[in-house]
Amino acid sequence: MTDHLSLDDAEQLRQLLARFSHAFDNADAEALGTVFAADGVIELARTGAVFKGLEAIRAFSSDLGPESPDHQTVDTAFQLDQDGVVRGRSRYLVLLADGKVHNGEYLDVYVKTPDGWRIASRRSVPRYPLVRGA
Repeated sequence: MTDHLSLDDAEQLRQLLARFSHAFDNADAEALGTVFAADGVIELARTGAVFKGLEAIRAFSSDLGPESPDHQTVDTAFQLDQDGVVRGRSRYLVLLADGKVHNGEYLDVYVKTPDGWRIASRRSVPRYPLVRGA
């Protein structure tokens, strides 16, 4: 094992993050299978909601409806832990249907499958607007 990601792996992870926004915002159930692991998890720090497994993630995306937020993922830093776990920390910007914007961080763990990289877990942590008591 190396102590850093290869350039090819880093590029594949960047493409994975690009696919996330397109698949999630368009409730593209099939494409979400190219983004999340079958047992993937999304945790929303703002609400405490947790979606476990690809089918739950697909339902979450679909249930947002036609006014689903528009996600932009930026400034991702990848880290390869000593135990081989690959993590990412990204900033996100979300444009809401009413024109408001909020931002935060995605704290991801990635897994390399036979079909390519997937998000194994994602914790979405808002920054602004601040939620009191969260």
